[in-house]
Amino acid sequence: MLSVANVRSASGAASYFAADNYYANADADRSGQWIGAGAAALGLAGQVDSAVFDKLLQGELPNGTRVGRENQHRAGTDLTFSLPKSWSVLALVGGDKRIIEAYREAVIETLQWAEKNAAETRLVENGKVRTVQTGNLTVALFQHDTNRNQEPNLHFHGVVANVTRGADGKWRTLKNDRLWSLNTLLNSMTMARFRLSVERLGYEVGPVGKHGNFEAAGFTRDQVMAFSTRRQEVLDARRGPGLEAGKIAALDTRSAKQAIADRGALLSDWQSHARAAGLDLPAMVEGARALASQAPSAPLAGVSLIERGMVWLREFAEKIRGNPADPLIPAHILKQDRESIAAAQATASAVRHLSQREAAFPRDALLKSALDFGLPITVGAVEKRVDSLVREGELVRGTGEHKGWLTSRDALATEHRILAEVEVGRDAVRPILESSEAGARVKAVAAINYGIDLNAGQEAAARLILSSTHRTIAIQGVAGAGKSSVLKPVSQILGEEGKEVIGLAVQNTLVQMLERDTGIPSMTLARLLKTWAPLLENPGNVGLQAEAKEALGDRILVLDEASMVSNRDKERLVALANLAGALRLVLIGDTRQLGAVDAGKPFDLVQKAGIARAEMTTNLRGRDPQLRLAQAAAQTGDVHRALGHLRGSTIETTGNSTLVAAEQWLSLSPQERDRTAIYASGRALRSAVNDAVQTGLKANGELGKTALELTVLSRVNATREELRYLSAYRPGMVLEVRSPDKQQHLPRGEYKVASVDEKLREVRLSDAKGKMRTLRPSRIRPGEKDDRVALFEEKRLSIHDGDRIRWTENDHRRGLFNADQARIEAVEGSRVALVTSSGLRHELERGDPMLRRLDLAYALNAHMAQGLTSDRGIAVMDSRERNLANQQTFLVTVTRLRDHLTLVVDNADKLGKAVSHNTGEKVSALEVTERLREAAAKGLAAGATTKEDQSKQPPELAKERTRPFEIGL
Repeated sequence: MLSVANVRSASGAASYFAADNYYANADADRSGQWIGAGAAALGLAGQVDSAVFDKLLQGELPNGTRVGRENQHRAGTDLTFSLPKSWSVLALVGGDKRIIEAYREAVIETLQWAEKNAAETRLVENGKVRTVQTGNLTVALFQHDTNRNQEPNLHFHGVVANVTRGADGKWRTLKNDRLWSLNTLLNSMTMARFRLSVERLGYEVGPVGKHGNFEAAGFTRDQVMAFSTRRQEVLDARRGPGLEAGKIAALDTRSAKQAIADRGALLSDWQSHARAAGLDLPAMVEGARALASQAPSAPLAGVSLIERGMVWLREFAEKIRGNPADPLIPAHILKQDRESIAAAQATASAVRHLSQREAAFPRDALLKSALDFGLPITVGAVEKRVDSLVREGELVRGTGEHKGWLTSRDALATEHRILAEVEVGRDAVRPILESSEAGARVKAVAAINYGIDLNAGQEAAARLILSSTHRTIAIQGVAGAGKSSVLKPVSQILGEEGKEVIGLAVQNTLVQMLERDTGIPSMTLARLLKTWAPLLENPGNVGLQAEAKEALGDRILVLDEASMVSNRDKERLVALANLAGALRLVLIGDTRQLGAVDAGKPFDLVQKAGIARAEMTTNLRGRDPQLRLAQAAAQTGDVHRALGHLRGSTIETTGNSTLVAAEQWLSLSPQERDRTAIYASGRALRSAVNDAVQTGLKANGELGKTALELTVLSRVNATREELRYLSAYRPGMVLEVRSPDKQQHLPRGEYKVASVDEKLREVRLSDAKGKMRTLRPSRIRPGEKDDRVALFEEKRLSIHDGDRIRWTENDHRRGLFNADQARIEAVEGSRVALVTSSGLRHELERGDPMLRRLDLAYALNAHMAQGLTSDRGIAVMDSRERNLANQQTFLVTVTRLRDHLTLVVDNADKLGKAVSHNTGEKVSALEVTERLREAAAKGLAAGATTKEDQSKQPPELAKERTRPFEIGL
């Protein structure tokens, strides 16, 4: 793995890096080499001179000039490239120096790429600071062979000096932000290049894991760990008190690095250790050398380049996917070399993988994803293929602030269709009431029947729903804006006018809340779209359209938490509303809260494009003054101010934050527990809190003594494209086939992964009766839009009388819904009696499939919590959760409560910085390409937003302000 760290001081750095540079005495005088165009420009080449290097780290160039401020100069950046353990053992213990040179070459190529793409400096022009690329680095590369426990650990320190030369010839300090942000990509490209080399050396590689890492085939995990006591120390530290990040654990467990007195004795000790672990290293090395020396196989001798390309493509098609036809891989690829074919495959997979979750993505992320699929490619081949896809129009480059991003032709087309469907509904329906009548009537109904005094924003939203001439409209409301207070009187008025209202939400729990709070009969969006999928696939079918008009025509569809809907589902929903002739499609949500799991942010997209909308900006949920101030600050993105308001109820802990959160909840009375929810920022924290709470309740005798031991399924977070690769599967996992795969003879059902065969590229499965079946992941059709297969890990779970659980799957027939909660009333033998949140009672036997689809529910993560409300809450967040410590998660967490929030964090200041720098927002394809800029300007000019202060305008003016404009498509 590649790690990045700042060199703390120049003093002594040169001697440290040069001290332990090789494993044999004969090479003990090799102290490093200069790399980079910056080094060349400074006249530095060949072996690193310790004195020159030491001065350079202090900012003093060889010509005597200085860069940076004396005694305040950052010395440099240490990029440490570490080889996976098995390769270190083969190179250093087995004596195959070819591996060392192969890794050195891969590291140097990566540093050259980083020089080209990550070397930057800051310039000040007219009082403004801007970042410019320089294209040169000065790197001293040192080779080391042991870790702090004196185990074989081949690694290179690429020490990047804090100097770079600008286009004007002046030397300045280096801005190293890109080097830090690219660390995982740099590791992936190093391992991809190393893979090509070691395969040529005759070695077989094992499965590709995280960030492109792989071990040598022939090593068991026990054999790898036999030389990894240092690694085990870090793993043990992670499992100890606190949710420790790997870097923190590594620092906490490190000892001083000792000098090696006798390298010969150390090597002899390593060799004995290898034999004891069952490793025949000489045979492995000799076998690789023999394989590398063999001539190319006869079947490809004498055939043309095109024929070789076709052979290789068939090989990759078998390895990766069954059908060679792929819109992202045109036919002319067949005429290219093996690496180009593989790069085309990997890039196509990377585009599909990233596009499932995001409408647009950084180019760097695409490169890394392609490399991590483990095909025989280099970053250069992937870059070449990406550029080809841009020229072909399959990928489109971002502009402006999204320069360096990419989006796909399909993503752009989808967003254009969403806007076009919204436009179809423009002035397409009649108003239910005139605006002035609607405002007066809804206020009266709210006050008389519900005791609610609607504020200006709520009244504006109600008027828009009742009086708009547009089919699709948006209600943008901050968390706690009181949407149910609006929908109840609006729904009553619609009923009085003979109009049926149908509620929609993305989760069953939100469906239940919508029905409970507003009285509107509701269903999940997925259920609606599945019901009318035949029409959406065949919109010209007159019979199906007539059925849809009968069922949905002249109805009002209300979608709650609209920000959580993806591009694909939003497109299908708006198209269905138009096809069925719905009277109104009301999109209600908050663009600042969590978006969809899958690609796109269409709720934000349609607002930026000028859809008719009303805005509710007043938070009515928070009742505690300090909490309301924190919620208001979080809503505007001022994280530090929000944390300031929460300072009195924030607990900082250097220990186990999940235990502290559990203790806080357990110390409450049973009545207070019922009013207090626990929120965790992600799956790992949620699971840890659940375990801790259950442990505390059990120890206190609050749970029944009889436990039922279950094996439950936890879904693997993998995209559809990742499931087409062998690396996604491990023995013990469970594959669910949701629609029959006739090509692979797999009926619907669950299958246990028995084994993974790397050579045959297949997964051996066992069905419920023990019959063995075969899955070739490569034959899963690329580009599928639905989850035809899903992969799960099994985990053990004990449940007791009194436990709180939630479902992770649906059983509509019995009223058991995904994400809904239930309470265990009794565990008797193999039977479980429970009651759901809606009061339904069930008795489930051990073999019931729903007993495999549950989890503890003492804590919820942010996606589960959005849309929910509780009086009090305990939230646990960690600044080191890089992806989850973001503004959207923070906002959702803070705004769930009415009266009080206890925030448990590792470090409030660090959390504030982490959250402030990570919005967590998705992007749209159109905004990345800046195609919405002109549209947004038109919308602003037209005054397309109906805000609270507009609610008092005359009806004619208010109506004009909600009129959208046409978008050229």
